[in-house]
Amino acid sequence: MTVFKKTLIAAALTTAAVVAPAHAATDATTFQVRIVITEACDIQTVAATNVDFLSRARSTGAPVDAQGTLVVNCSAGTTYSIGLNSGGNSTAVAASATNRRMVSGTGNFVPYGLYRDAGRTQFWGDVIGTNTLAGTGSASNQSIPVYGRAPSTNVPAGTYADTVTATVTY
Repeated sequence: MTVFKKTLIAAALTTAAVVAPAHAATDATTFQVRIVITEACDIQTVAATNVDFLSRARSTGAPVDAQGTLVVNCSAGTTYSIGLNSGGNSTAVAASATNRRMVSGTGNFVPYGLYRDAGRTQFWGDVIGTNTLAGTGSASNQSIPVYGRAPSTNVPAGTYADTVTATVTY
């Protein structure tokens, strides 16, 4: 091999070593990271306490009062309304201050009312904005008192009961 060929081959090898390697092709895209947060409310039946008038003597005297508690837990800042239906023995579908009744096994009734205030002046029904209890969630359990009043116990002796459904709307 001639010196010229050796020089030419050496120069070609040196140039090949100096030339940058080929780059890999790239492409890019963007994407979103998302979550949908919804308001939530839970009205807890486990923590609720019954409105229990206890054992009372038959009387035509003063009304009998009792109190129970509902527990609601709504997301912080979530506005809600709690309504109470008319119960299972009501004289009408729509709850009113005078149509709820507890019934005994023999078909006798004790009328009663449920109220949002201790003075028992604010009837508790299920028409939002009219006779429900409004509140704002705090992301923790909130105890809501339920006040009951039976205007009279002048009925035949027996065990009387009713079932009322509490609904939270948010």
